Amino acid sequence: MGECASDSAGFSEVQVWKDELDALLAELESAEMRLANHGAGRRDSGSYYTPADVAAHFWKLFWRHHEVEDGASALRLIQEADFVEPSVGSGIFFFSLLRSLAEFQIGPRAASDVRFTAVDINRAALDFLEAELRRLETRFQVRFRNVALAEADFLKWIAAQARPSATFVGNPPFVANARGSEWKNIYADFVAAMLSGVPQSNLSLIVPISICFSRDYVGLRRLLRDSGRPLSASSYDNIPDCLFKAGKPESRNTNKANSQRCTILQLGGPRTGVVESSPLLRWSAGDRRAFLSSTPAFHDCSRFDIERQIPRPTDSSLSRYLAEATSGRTVREFMSRIGTGTFSVGAVARNFIGIRDYPSAGSGTIPIKTNERDSSLILLQVLSSSLFYRYWRSFGDGFHVTNELIDRFPVSTNLLAWCEGNLSEAERVWESRQKFAKTKLNSGKVIKSYDFSKAFLHMPA
Repeated sequence: MGECASDSAGFSEVQVWKDELDALLAELESAEMRLANHGAGRRDSGSYYTPADVAAHFWKLFWRHHEVEDGASALRLIQEADFVEPSVGSGIFFFSLLRSLAEFQIGPRAASDVRFTAVDINRAALDFLEAELRRLETRFQVRFRNVALAEADFLKWIAAQARPSATFVGNPPFVANARGSEWKNIYADFVAAMLSGVPQSNLSLIVPISICFSRDYVGLRRLLRDSGRPLSASSYDNIPDCLFKAGKPESRNTNKANSQRCTILQLGGPRTGVVESSPLLRWSAGDRRAFLSSTPAFHDCSRFDIERQIPRPTDSSLSRYLAEATSGRTVREFMSRIGTGTFSVGAVARNFIGIRDYPSAGSGTIPIKTNERDSSLILLQVLSSSLFYRYWRSFGDGFHVTNELIDRFPVSTNLLAWCEGNLSEAERVWESRQKFAKTKLNSGKVIKSYDFSKAFLHMPA
């Protein structure tokens, strides 16, 4: 059993262990930046350096997904699991694992039994991790006999493995692949290799949010679906307080969006049949500590085909609405390609779906054309509603509003009846639209959109 307060190690030793790990974790973020410029290979590896608070949040979600609630269940898991980290860097995930075990009152002796293979292309990173391990061993008179260090390109390393199972953890590189590669980004190579190389593997990884919806990764989502393993995804879209504070300096990974827009993906574990996802999560900089210390809400996505997309449901009511609307008409069925243009939808959204005058149709807008006025007023209500906004937040990329997303939105019989009964009010709202106008400066040009999100408050949700 773990070193609990009643064991010979005592509470005081566990507290000293926590304090030591806290001090070490505080140093690891700056150590990651130093390692970026030391040793061949890592400069171009595309790693994002994981802050200690994000690593702690990661393990909180890991324990939840694997139904670990106390020291006994945590010990059972680490006695069974064969952890592998594909790009270990300074070891922040490994040392954060030890720190998370300490929250279950598991001290240095029991924690030193953890089986963990640390893979990295950079010898300097492994040397750093080994030095910190030796220091902890000396300080607490323990041996981490089951920690192995592998200096290797992970994709070559895993191809040579014959493991029956592994628990892959960490933050694989985010960097563009060469033209003609199977996947556009190397993170997908890592995930695919884990799924095919070790078929019974568990995955707990921080990856770009593109895994949830990009057409480039339909095949990757198919692998996740066909594994038949329990799946949990929490997705983050925030700026300026991004999940990651910095990428690798001078690397080829210059996409700021990857530090802002990430998914923590969990695959495997004991929760048979579970397919769940969080909303698209955002927070203010002042709330970062509380946010990362909490557990997101998750919603059941087992009725969705995740090959097409892993949704980010805003709430459970959206799933109920979509089930209700399966027999309804889609927005596309109200539109006409040769009809009269009434209004447009801004092709980018953030806090509301921007409605624009039709003459502004062009780049950056989606024109809405119909054959008669009633259809235009119905679509004005539907596309400016909180219901469509929640649909966009759940199935869009969190930034773009696309033709496809608009076209396929289903209008339930109840929603249609309400909109038809509210046509006069919708016309009054449109005629007084200047009251709802919001402007912004975009490349020196003033862009005007109408925020009708509060115009039809009694619309059924």
